[in-house]
Amino acid sequence: MGAGDDIGLERLLDYDRRRYWLVNDWSVRLRVHRVRAHPGRPAGIKYSFTLHDDRGRRLLGFDNAHAVGTSTAFDHQHRYRDFGSTRPYRYRGAEQLLTDFFAAVERACRIEGVPFEFDAEDLLGDVPMEDDDDA
Repeated sequence: MGAGDDIGLERLLDYDRRRYWLVNDWSVRLRVHRVRAHPGRPAGIKYSFTLHDDRGRRLLGFDNAHAVGTSTAFDHQHRYRDFGSTRPYRYRGAEQLLTDFFAAVERACRIEGVPFEFDAEDLLGDVPMEDDDDA
C-alpha cells in the first residue's frame, strides 16, 4: 500500500459511526474500524456501509463481515431491496469503496424517483456493527 492509500484509509476511518439523512428520510450508516489484517480483510479494516429506508429497514449494503461463497475475500455487496442476495465486491482502496457505495445509493434513489440529496448528519450510538464477530 502506498502513502496515498494510507491517507485514504485514515479518511475512511473518520467516517466511523456517521449517519447521513437524505431528504426523503432514508439514512446512510457508515461503520468502519481497524482489525488485524488477514486473507479475508487484507486492508486491515472491517466495514459496514448500509442504506436504510424511512422505517430503518436495510435497502442495500457493502461490508466485509464474512466470506461469500468460496472466496477468501470477505468484501461483498448486498443487492438493493434484496439484502439476502450478495455478490463479491472487489476492494480497490478506501476512496474507491466510498465512491462505489455512494454510487449505489444514488442508483437506488434514481430507481425510486427520490432525490439523492442529503440534509442532515449525526452520529450512531454504540451499536455493534452488524455481523460483528471479531471487532
